This record gives sequence, structure tokens and C-alpha cells, in this order.
Amino acid sequence: MRGHARGLWDAYCGTGNVELIDYARTLSSRAGTAILSNSADGAREEEERRFGFSEVFDPICYSHEQGVNKPHRDAYVRALQRMGAEPDDVLFIDDHQVSVDGAHAVGIRAVRHLDNATTIAAIEEFLRP
Repeated sequence: MRGHARGLWDAYCGTGNVELIDYARTLSSRAGTAILSNSADGAREEEERRFGFSEVFDPICYSHEQGVNKPHRDAYVRALQRMGAEPDDVLFIDDHQVSVDGAHAVGIRAVRHLDNATTIAAIEEFLRP
């Protein structure tokens, strides 16, 4: 990859939140994990190369492939369909309030990611029997 393209992808992808990705890996026996991301063409390949998301998340729903961005209602509906889930079955986490609000609008419980400890606590609360 040329320097300019690498720099663009570095800016686009940022750095992986290693703590949360590692935590997500531990959830496989208790919950399914998925990604719903507003994205650009090439994001699947680049994020897979950098972070190995397909080892942790299934499905991975990229907006450029689904044809609709969060917070549009259809983004969440299509993700639910791909997960084979009902809104009550899902906890949605996002760092943008507008996306959290979009999830709420379709009946999905959602929390805004502020820090790892708070997000992990919210997941544990959701998974508590």
C-alpha cells in the first residue's frame, strides 16, 4: 500500500480498542456479537487486515454494502435481519448519540460508549439472567 493510501486508512480506521476487542472475544459462549458500521468501500478488507474482526463478530454489517447509514431505521432493521434477532434480543453500543437514538427508535436497547469500564458493565448487565 502506498504511503498516501496507508495514511488515509490510518485516519479512517484509527487504532483498535484492544481491551474491548479482547473482551468481545470472551463473549462467544454467552452472546452473539455483530458490527453495524457506517463505512466506505474497502473498509471490510482494511479493518479485517488490521483488527481481524471476522474472528470475533458475525455478521459484520457495513453501510456501504447494505446501502444505508446509521441512524436511518433501515440500517438497524437490516442488521437485525442478518443477525436473525428481534430488537429485544440486542444491546447496541455506539460512540455517537445520534446512532444510539436511531437504535432506540426501532426498539433496540442502546448505550453510548463513553469508556471501556462503563460499556463492559452495560454488557454484563444486559447478559445477566
